[in-house]
Amino acid sequence: MMRQIRLLTRISLYGMFGINELRFTKDTGKKVKGCLMGCLWILLIVMLAGYVGMGSYGLAVMGMGQFVPAVLGVSVAMVVFFFTLFKAGPVLFDRKAYEKQIALPVTVRAIIVSRFLSMYITDMLLGFLILLPGMAVYGAVEHPGVSFYLTGIAAGIFLPLLPLTAASVLGALIAGISSRWRYKNLVSILLTLVLICAIMVGSMKMGGMEESELNAMVQQAGAFFEERILGIYPPAMWVCDAMVFGEIGKLALFLAVSAGCFAVFLEILQRFYVNICLLLGSREAKGNYRMEGLREKSLLGTMVERELRHYFSSTVYVVNTLAGEVLMVLLAVAVLVVDTRTIEQSMGIPGVVGRALPILLGCLPVMMPMTACSISMEGKQWWMLQTLPVARRDVVRSKVAANLLVALPFYLVSEVLVMLALRPGWADALSLLAVPAVFILFGARLGYAVNEMLPLMEWESEVRVVKQSASSMVSMLVIMVTAFVPIVILMTVPGISNYGVYGILAVLMAGFVCICSFFDRRSGR
Repeated sequence: MMRQIRLLTRISLYGMFGINELRFTKDTGKKVKGCLMGCLWILLIVMLAGYVGMGSYGLAVMGMGQFVPAVLGVSVAMVVFFFTLFKAGPVLFDRKAYEKQIALPVTVRAIIVSRFLSMYITDMLLGFLILLPGMAVYGAVEHPGVSFYLTGIAAGIFLPLLPLTAASVLGALIAGISSRWRYKNLVSILLTLVLICAIMVGSMKMGGMEESELNAMVQQAGAFFEERILGIYPPAMWVCDAMVFGEIGKLALFLAVSAGCFAVFLEILQRFYVNICLLLGSREAKGNYRMEGLREKSLLGTMVERELRHYFSSTVYVVNTLAGEVLMVLLAVAVLVVDTRTIEQSMGIPGVVGRALPILLGCLPVMMPMTACSISMEGKQWWMLQTLPVARRDVVRSKVAANLLVALPFYLVSEVLVMLALRPGWADALSLLAVPAVFILFGARLGYAVNEMLPLMEWESEVRVVKQSASSMVSMLVIMVTAFVPIVILMTVPGISNYGVYGILAVLMAGFVCICSFFDRRSGR
């Protein structure tokens, strides 16, 4: 069975990263895009390493260097959990891939283990990208022995296993519950979004610290910090004790718990795996269809309805693109019910909410716009849209309009909550209304432009399109830069006007949208 698992895992990883296409394609354009994608990955890795290194150095300077491994363990667990939660269900219960693989001389257990391994390998690489920079900084400051590095590498191999198992359990529960309902995708989307909201609210409660708690942290830093880590993720302290103090028993406990939880879940999952896959792929059809009156719709209305139907038919697509909108509402709720200073303390940037709230509200819903992968999600059906008597500008308008319709309810709810919380004057109210609105429009049109330049039309899994495509990452990177630069200006340049920065930013984004609209009108088919 080990040979089956190895072959299936290799196939899954090759398909996930598009390795085979780059290895064997003779298209120079695809190879160039692959090289650019690699450069983008390197840039993101360098940014992540720099952020982790600065955080680790800050703890060491504050005299809490012994907690660096624990913080790194918590960070790896949280990142792996959130990344896996979005893709656990679609990767584990991919019915199309299951039907192709079950016809081969392989067992169900080999299929399940191979899919777990494909997620585990990617999560382990991500975990080491977080762990290694922090270990390097800790080593340069504290000068630990060789056992620190050996224990850290051993722990790093197993660190993703426990959050991966927890996220997979939740993914399996969501898939199992939704498979019993008629509208499976809608139920799965709602359950996942509710879970995300619950986790976000819980993390805000865990992360928020009152002024008295901050004073206690200064006075009793070690005990307070250890208590916080134990409250968030106890296994991180086991790893910390093993790496810093050489307690091999704690490392053995961590490895046993991680491997044991995975083995138990794997044993339970294989008993229900086939039924869940079959139920998720089943369709209910009514037998009482009757022809009724036909209605004529406008071209744009028809195209928008088609786009929304396509959008809500994919759980991965909806959950990943709606996460930003959910965060926007949660931020507005936090502004309403929590003091802004507490929010700034939990974010680690004093004054950011007071000066940059319109930008924060605007950038969150477009961190991953649905238009960033709307063309790629068409896949092999893109040619059908191309053959219709529809101009390119109508296709662009329909996809952008669908994005705006999805974001509109979240935008309205957030604005109402923020207005009730802050009771702003007319200038602040105009900024809070206009900047997020322009951001959402800018993100929708930017996502389409990037996806049009970097389409991914041949794919096996929707996860690759939504989470791993070049267009998704480039769109996210551009939005991050667009929001980060004005926030840095507001926080570092003394005496600068908030409204001046808001106005320049809104004009630049609106200008981009106008230029794109001008070329859309001039373009033909």
